[in-house]
Order: sequence, then C-alpha cells, then structure tokens
Amino acid sequence: MSLHSDLQKVKIPHSCTNCCRKCSFCTSACSEFYPDNMPRFMDYTVDYLRKTTAPSKEHKLKRHVIHDGKSYNDGITTLDAYYVMLINSVLSEIRKGKKDYAFHLEQIKEIMRFEPWITIRYIPDAGAYEIRIEE
Repeated sequence: MSLHSDLQKVKIPHSCTNCCRKCSFCTSACSEFYPDNMPRFMDYTVDYLRKTTAPSKEHKLKRHVIHDGKSYNDGITTLDAYYVMLINSVLSEIRKGKKDYAFHLEQIKEIMRFEPWITIRYIPDAGAYEIRIEE
C-alpha cells in the first residue's frame, strides 16, 4: 500500500507541495506521494490524528459480540479477533517503554484512542510505522 492511499483512508490532507517528487502537473497528491521532510510530515500526521481522534475511556480495545441467534460460533478465530489482538499487543509493548509496529494509519488511529501521546516513524522499505510513547 502506498503512503498516499494510507493518508487518504484516514482523511489526512496532503498535496504535491509537500512531495519530494515536485510533480508540476498535479493539482492534488498522486499515488507516488512521498514528503520531502518525512519526520516533519509524520509530526503533522500525528498532530492531525491526535486532533481528530476521539479518546476511549477503555484501557484496551474490546469487541462486544451481540448474539442474534442467526450466527453460529464455530470456534475459529475471526479476522476481527486478530485485529483486536494486534492493537492490544502494540498497546502492551509501547506501555512498557518499548517500540512496536503498525502497518496502516488506521491502526495508528485506533492505537491513539488509547494512547494519544505517541510518536511514529515511517519505514518505507517495510511499509510500516514504528510506534512508541513520546518521552
């Protein structure tokens, strides 16, 4: 996934004026968007997410299953359960003062509901974000 599409999914405004490619013919950011100053752009991203993400009163991500009588529990772990485990694992590690990784800004937004004071660093070769609690 490209940084551009990741930014679009969480609705973070960005344009070619911040891009190192300097596409003169683009009016909006293209799929090849990559900021010329990535640390500064990640600070902007974190600040934007911090302002637009509603904090949670919970300590970790929980799902409340509503049994409707139509579904059957076959005991197989769902993709949503894996997602919840990923978010809670990252929260556990960063609360210990360690760093951990997420793969999409949507996951970072979810993490920020519980720990708003994080820093992120984009790792382009891995297509991932390093997360830690601000010091």
